Amino acid sequence: MRKILLSFLFISSVSQAQIHPASVTIARDSFGVPHIFGKTDADAAYGLAWAHAEDDFENIQYNLLAGKGMLGEVLGKKGVLFDFGLKFLGIDTLVKARYETDIAADFKKVLEGYAQGVNDYAMTHPEEVLLKKAFPVTPQDVLQGYTLQGSLLAGLGMALKAMRDDKVREYYAPNDQGSNAVAISPARTTDSAAYLLINSHQPIEGRFAWYEAHIQSEEGWNFIGGLFPGGVTCFVGSNEHLGWVHTTNYHNFGDIYRLEVNPKNKHQYRYDGAWRNFSKRKIMLKVKLGLFKPAVKRTVLETEYGPVFKTKKTLYAIRFPAYSDIRAAEQWYRMNRARTFAEFERALKMQAVPLFNVIYADRAGNIFFHSGGRIPKRNPSLNWAQPIITSTSAHKWTELLSYEEKPAVLNPSCGFVYNCNQTPLYSSGEGCEWEGYFAGMQQFVYNRGERFREMLEGHSGNFSWDDFQRIKYDKAYSDTGAYVKHFGVLFSLDEKKYPGIADAIRKLKQWNRQGEVDNPDAALAMVTHDFLRRQCDCPFALLMIRPRAVTEEEAVRAIRDAKKFLLKKHGSLNVPLGKVQRHIRGEVNIAASGLREVPRAANAVLYDKKKGLFRIEGGDGYIQMVKFLRNKTELHSVNAYGASAHPASPHYTDQMEMFQQEEFKRMAFDKDEILKKAVRVYHPGK
Repeated sequence: MRKILLSFLFISSVSQAQIHPASVTIARDSFGVPHIFGKTDADAAYGLAWAHAEDDFENIQYNLLAGKGMLGEVLGKKGVLFDFGLKFLGIDTLVKARYETDIAADFKKVLEGYAQGVNDYAMTHPEEVLLKKAFPVTPQDVLQGYTLQGSLLAGLGMALKAMRDDKVREYYAPNDQGSNAVAISPARTTDSAAYLLINSHQPIEGRFAWYEAHIQSEEGWNFIGGLFPGGVTCFVGSNEHLGWVHTTNYHNFGDIYRLEVNPKNKHQYRYDGAWRNFSKRKIMLKVKLGLFKPAVKRTVLETEYGPVFKTKKTLYAIRFPAYSDIRAAEQWYRMNRARTFAEFERALKMQAVPLFNVIYADRAGNIFFHSGGRIPKRNPSLNWAQPIITSTSAHKWTELLSYEEKPAVLNPSCGFVYNCNQTPLYSSGEGCEWEGYFAGMQQFVYNRGERFREMLEGHSGNFSWDDFQRIKYDKAYSDTGAYVKHFGVLFSLDEKKYPGIADAIRKLKQWNRQGEVDNPDAALAMVTHDFLRRQCDCPFALLMIRPRAVTEEEAVRAIRDAKKFLLKKHGSLNVPLGKVQRHIRGEVNIAASGLREVPRAANAVLYDKKKGLFRIEGGDGYIQMVKFLRNKTELHSVNAYGASAHPASPHYTDQMEMFQQEEFKRMAFDKDEILKKAVRVYHPGK
């Protein structure tokens, strides 16, 4: 123990920011949400690190370990995949080389403050440390984590999986982590306020679950929003003047090249009609295997396109711009601090965040949609189908799309903008859309985008706040869109042809295609959907956009399995959705509404095989509904579970009932009001 404490004393001595905990105040409200007050932005970052560590230090460490290339030493084979990605892409060396020149001085102080907060928490809580040698954490470690995770999100994670599984033609396919976002202009609301829906979909627990925090400093930072463990700022949310939400976009953010290897010399590949030698570099990984952590050496091959990923049959090169910029965290910091649309757009023009759409609203009445990210500028006359099988320099892009070349809609006359992970060609109403094209642009749309479009475009007159909430919590599949096109066979089967499941077929035909908690037909539909998802071993969303529809054979098999499941586990087909689909954490077990890919998104997986219960694991999680009036901002928020990841905490489950009842808590920006109502006020370390 003495050696551990001495090592942590060293950690404290090497901290760069030298934040004094007395300059930081943490106020916990009645839901345990931390409101962090600092004299400087660096103080506030220190307090954010400390408060978040109190609630979820384990997941903060997992994400920081990934940024240090040490996750395999804790999580074994599962973690070493992230370590491999970090070194395979050269992110560790990139950050070290670029940190001094690319990161602004004021943001370096924020990073230093955050790193000191994490290190000081580790020093005073050694029993919670997962890997002693991972400390001290440095600002560079934090940025390495950002750059790695951003690259994986920007298509690279799907690309690596597609190459491994030999499904490269499907690597762009969406996952189940979607998002909903809407902004409505004051000209279209009954109280002349701009409305903003922040409804990002992530896993609701773990390394990439939303944590809510309020960060305020005397230097002007005053933001309430959501972040992931290890985040230095909020990624989505609002300040007193403006707010925004991200939704995942699925442009082609990079390319996969199938290499032609010299049959006479495996150390060469074809490029521009000649054989080129692979360049090589060594990487070292450590992976936990039982009680041992053996070192594993790997050789990474490099080509003109980029690094090489080997499979048993093929060598692929990958080229993605996401891992060539280390400034994403700084861009989010600038977005947090923006007070006007001009300042916010200036931050967006950094173009350092590697992906994401933005839906924005502010007190001045502006609403805005932008589809961003680091997108290659490709020659549209060439074939960019994946994998690219030519081997010429013509397919080696060297530029990125400029900010002005990307889809954007500002203050449309239709009075609304929205995105639910669909193509940017649909982001407002008829006559208000962005019109353009670039090679690699996302083209597809599925149910959530179709439903929001139907409800927003079909609404006559102005929107009330109740209308806004009703639209957000819609639980239906469109009667005319991608769902019916791809799942239509479920509702057209001949009962006489399949007498063994005739009752289930009739039940699906009478279903209103909605996911209310008491809907007696929706449970059968939800379980059938799950069996279809498992049949294809793919995200449910992919079933809605792939070229072919669900076949009769697939539908019959899924319905038969769903009927068998419900009869065996629940004794009837006529069982309400909420009896099967549950919102569960600890001792709390609540009936859950919603379905996959409806606006009230609920991604449920089989949790209790014996009882036949499905548990919500993703979809709706952290939600803000914000009203921007000319002279004030009203912020309503809710999270799926609560502020703490500790089962013994009263805030482990205290927002669950509110979450399922579609209710919100009011959040305040004013320090005096917060301190007056706070349940606990303290300085870090106390």
